[in-house]
Amino acid sequence: MQSDAQQHAALATYARFWCLHQLAPFADQAFALAGAMDHRMIDESCQTGPGACLRAHFDYDWLVRLPLALACLLFPGRRLLLLAHLVNVVGWADRMPAVWDYMCWCALMEAPFVLAAATSSSMAETARKFLPAMRAQLVVLYFSAAFWKLTSSWYDGHYSCSTVLMSELLSGLEPLFPPLATLSGLMLHAAPALVAGIEFAVPALLLLQPRHGVLLALVFHQTINLMPATYAGGFSIAMCARQIIFLPAAAAGASATLRRGVGFAPRAVGATALVAVTTGVRLFLGHTPATPRPHSGHPSATPRPHLGHPYGVWSTSRRCGRDVENAG
Repeated sequence: MQSDAQQHAALATYARFWCLHQLAPFADQAFALAGAMDHRMIDESCQTGPGACLRAHFDYDWLVRLPLALACLLFPGRRLLLLAHLVNVVGWADRMPAVWDYMCWCALMEAPFVLAAATSSSMAETARKFLPAMRAQLVVLYFSAAFWKLTSSWYDGHYSCSTVLMSELLSGLEPLFPPLATLSGLMLHAAPALVAGIEFAVPALLLLQPRHGVLLALVFHQTINLMPATYAGGFSIAMCARQIIFLPAAAAGASATLRRGVGFAPRAVGATALVAVTTGVRLFLGHTPATPRPHSGHPSATPRPHLGHPYGVWSTSRRCGRDVENAG
């Protein structure tokens, strides 16, 4: 059992990384940087209708969220952090449903912080309630993202966005490492299984071997920063800023967390093995190459090369495992 001082320090460490994530879009806009295309919105955009969002009438991003993030970065205290997390959740709800998917992940983790901080009298008590819950949430969320890769279209290279994104990644890396060109064909064909495998491996390792899980997660998220066009780095920045809670130096009750992980190991290994068998059967026994369909007349069904990449990866009406056969 860690002391109150260690628990306090663990939550303060999480808080400072959380603040850095909050400040990223403000820094991008203040210094006119390109930034990630999926940063949390800090403008007046509201897709639910003109003037329908509170943000259209009051600039709570620059006038409230920014000062709170800076204050929490310098003086991470329970009350300040409670207010900052609460404002974030309210701002997310204000912009719903026009938000990025990962913002829902963030809200799911920030709401428990509000509850934990509101029902606690100190940073240490808040840490004991919140950090174990957040670790469990991240493991479940990563597993859920991997689970939704178990679709027929995800493993079809003609339609899977994994092939498109791998093509883009290779196009950015090959000028720096020309020998990669010899592996490009193999990487494109392996992309669906490779990406799905990594997405299952990240939560499994975070549960069973947290240090290795953090390392794999950071490498996985960093690849997005290397994509020359689809720089959807907002999700990666959000997740990398939260990986610190799995490291023993910052994880409150790290030894207890590891003991629970070992206790759940048989079930975790069993679930991972089941997923591996299911994926293998789908890939090697039940998978047949898709036959190109005739043009349906709908513009979304017209094949088109992605970013002019020399490998000619085609993007059609079926993307990222979502089947829209009846689009036309």
